[in-house]
Amino acid sequence: MTNIQTKRTFLDLFNPAKQVLKVKFNINSDDEATEVQIENKLEKGVDKKGLAKLLEICTDNRLNDFVDFYSNYNGFTLGTAMTPNNAVRKPLLKQLSVSDLTKFTGQYLSNGKLAWTIDYNKTKELYRGKHKWLAFAQVDGGPACLTIFLDGENTGNVFLANPEPRFNTLKPIAKTFTALLDRIAKDPAAFFKLT
Repeated sequence: MTNIQTKRTFLDLFNPAKQVLKVKFNINSDDEATEVQIENKLEKGVDKKGLAKLLEICTDNRLNDFVDFYSNYNGFTLGTAMTPNNAVRKPLLKQLSVSDLTKFTGQYLSNGKLAWTIDYNKTKELYRGKHKWLAFAQVDGGPACLTIFLDGENTGNVFLANPEPRFNTLKPIAKTFTALLDRIAKDPAAFFKLT
């Protein structure tokens, strides 16, 4: 008898079945993990005007998977706590709609209100150079975010911009947007722990 296990895809995370994360608030405790029911939501409407703008700035073919995502969906939220009743209802990861990308990225540029998240750590050399990038996903309500480079040697690579990184944020967390989605799908809890 062969046990064939199918690989979970990113879209499987939006299955209407009840999603649960087991959470330990104190890693040194012997207490049982608390089960937190979460909601994942995929925005299915396509913003044709926003997509046309994205196509203008994403000209490198290494960004095709990023653009293709927005050709089918308009962002997503992952890990919004639904239970227990006292849970904070904010997503652990929110990919912005295509029309919000420019405004969201502007917060992290040199004159933006969240510029400090980049300017006061090692990532300044990565983000304040000549290469263009987009901030496209907010992590745990911010200011941490995910970024993707639009040109240069890091084109298509996804990075975590975090004001207090626990690891080297000068290296990408995924080499492509598809690799990011695969990493999230493989082990969402590990991804949330990383970010």
